[in-house]
Amino acid sequence: MYASKLYSWKFIVPAFLLFFVLFLVPNLMGFYYSLTNWNAMSDQVKFIGLDNFVEVFTDKSNFRFIYNTLMFAIVTSIFKAVIGLGLALMLNEGVKSKNVLRTIFFMPVVISNLIVGLIFQQIYNPDTGILNGFLEAIGLGAFSQSWIGDPKLAIWSSMGVEIWKASGFNMVIFLAGLQMVPKDMYEAADIDGANYWNKLIKVTIPFLIPSITINMMLNVISGLKVFDVIFALTNGGPGRASEVINLTIFNQFGLGTYGYGTALGVILFLFLAVISIGLVKIFTRPEVSER
Repeated sequence: MYASKLYSWKFIVPAFLLFFVLFLVPNLMGFYYSLTNWNAMSDQVKFIGLDNFVEVFTDKSNFRFIYNTLMFAIVTSIFKAVIGLGLALMLNEGVKSKNVLRTIFFMPVVISNLIVGLIFQQIYNPDTGILNGFLEAIGLGAFSQSWIGDPKLAIWSSMGVEIWKASGFNMVIFLAGLQMVPKDMYEAADIDGANYWNKLIKVTIPFLIPSITINMMLNVISGLKVFDVIFALTNGGPGRASEVINLTIFNQFGLGTYGYGTALGVILFLFLAVISIGLVKIFTRPEVSER
């Protein structure tokens, strides 16, 4: 008995040590340094309490990147889930070459975000870009825009890139969820005379709640943590029109204001924790109590 218990601890202790050294210690140090004036201009690190956090929320210029981050997370999460669900429903049916189509729709997921950002820089180019050229070719030249040069469009153009890239990942999770729906539920619905939309709402969606929960959590987390797509596509510009919180953290560390940048990282962590817990409570169905 003692040997078997010791055997299990041999697996637990190394993993815990790695988790403690590589995750817990750096995060606890980050919480501490967010309460200091740590910067590249001074060798002394002084404790200043919540001054960094007060500065973040009292500086009105920061509202732009907070708004951009939240809007990016909300809009992309919804569209990635909706498009992913639509693709999964289509490719779960008897569509010809569905395996090939699944591969095609999933391929953008495996491409580096930096590469995607650089590619879409050329696609969005107002003079030589494919998008404006396509609009001109089909007689819709009036809709040509400076997609990443216009402050009003830059963040929305960045959202479009993220939606295009990650919808295939949502599709895969939804496809896995669709395999778990019992076939006899559809047969029973057919006997009751239910049409496609009735079966979708009453049968398919309830069984996809776990998949919806996973997708929405991953979508929101990736949306709040977005960095590389924005960095490669617009670098937060023009001006600060498409700046997001992770890009601001990157810039603050580049300026040497490490304490302030770390405080922004803590704020992002709190956003992620609160929103993730909220999503779990919203999408998790209460268990039916047995009598």
